[in-house]
Amino acid sequence: MNEDVAVIEGVYDIILPDVPASLHRWGRKVWLRDIEVGVKGKLLYYEDGVCNVTSLSRITDIIKTPDHIEIYTQSSIYKLKILPSEPD
Repeated sequence: MNEDVAVIEGVYDIILPDVPASLHRWGRKVWLRDIEVGVKGKLLYYEDGVCNVTSLSRITDIIKTPDHIEIYTQSSIYKLKILPSEPD
């Protein structure tokens, strides 16, 4: 799962899962790194030609389908659409 590329479709607070949060992240293309239950994963993204990292709080659950992934952390829920792999 650490090689997936996705687009953030939504970020929600774990306490109020129906309330959108971090709207500036929505639509951002990210590379998933260290996305495993029990660890603090990372979302890598490019902004103005510079690689940046969003560090997640400890991951508590991951729900994955062929085209979507939901990452539950101690503070947030990230809903992402997985992008198709690019050929080498």
